[in-house]
Amino acid sequence: MLSSRYYYFLMYLNFIVCIIEFTPKLIYSERYSSSLPSLLVALLITSVMVIVFESRMNRFPGATIAQIMTGACSKSLQKALFLCNLLLSYWVGLIFLVSFAQIAHKFISPDLSTGLLFGVFLVLVVFSSLLDSKSILFMVEIVVLFQIPFSVIVFLIFAFDPDIRFDFILEAASYIRNWPSYQMIAAGTFLFNGYTTRFVFHEHLVQSNPKKRHVFVVATGLLLLLAYYLIPVGYLGLAGIGHDGDVWFTTTYSMKLTYFFIERFLVVFLMMQIGVSLMFVIVCWHSSLKFLTLANLMNGGKQKWISISAFFFGSVLFWVFLDETAIRNSFRWFLNIKLPFEFAMMGVLVWCARRKAE
Repeated sequence: MLSSRYYYFLMYLNFIVCIIEFTPKLIYSERYSSSLPSLLVALLITSVMVIVFESRMNRFPGATIAQIMTGACSKSLQKALFLCNLLLSYWVGLIFLVSFAQIAHKFISPDLSTGLLFGVFLVLVVFSSLLDSKSILFMVEIVVLFQIPFSVIVFLIFAFDPDIRFDFILEAASYIRNWPSYQMIAAGTFLFNGYTTRFVFHEHLVQSNPKKRHVFVVATGLLLLLAYYLIPVGYLGLAGIGHDGDVWFTTTYSMKLTYFFIERFLVVFLMMQIGVSLMFVIVCWHSSLKFLTLANLMNGGKQKWISISAFFFGSVLFWVFLDETAIRNSFRWFLNIKLPFEFAMMGVLVWCARRKAE
């Protein structure tokens, strides 16, 4: 059994990857109305859900999600939930893989075609997702431990940068009195969605103590949330971020490392996001394969390779036939579906824990 720190690494990984694409554009689209209050409401909702989730999962030490549901849910309901989890995990992983291929073409290798970059990343992710769950967790730990110092550097640069416009930040904070919206709450809860990956990795993790660490986790979440929203505002202003398609890349380009051998922090940021983004997609697709196994649709041998081929060719078809606008719209639909599905899974988990206590 591995330490519960891997569980928190998964939560952190999920948050950090969301600063790249889609989520910032979606959240800043309502920056003059509901974005900031919705993010705070999302943090509150997620905090409660994490406490409920951990306390119920701790009643089933070393059990898979299939073993947790056995005796409390029918086989047909289990299979339906596993298939929904499979599709959602695969879809969000694919969306971010496509997005990162486009970013890599734009900022890292403009001489290479986007399709070639997507193909290279696709092969890497597909075969990495076949590793066993413990190996995936070890990879997550390495990526996160390398990334955390760079997050600290971002905070320090922001804190001591004389070019920061605090009047921009105060203007953004003034909209906290507005009412939140469902779309923004759904986007905000997705930032902290990493806790649900415990459905896949629970059998390998020791019990966590939600009460002991919850204050620290919530405080860290609040700090990350405010930094995620306000740092770009401090550099670009509310008007500036509305005209920028790559908010965080422009923000990191504005950050300077005067006494470092690389002056612009953007270069460092891009290098770190390569590992973070690919690791996130690997976790998503590894989860999809696990749910496929739990649904008794992949038992090794030919079934395994048929499933992998479906992942691969389905991704290629998605890349060929869907444009950027369709991908963004699909992400909005994903968020609208993901939040109520999380509540449904939470309800099932609470029901299973109650049945065990009877």
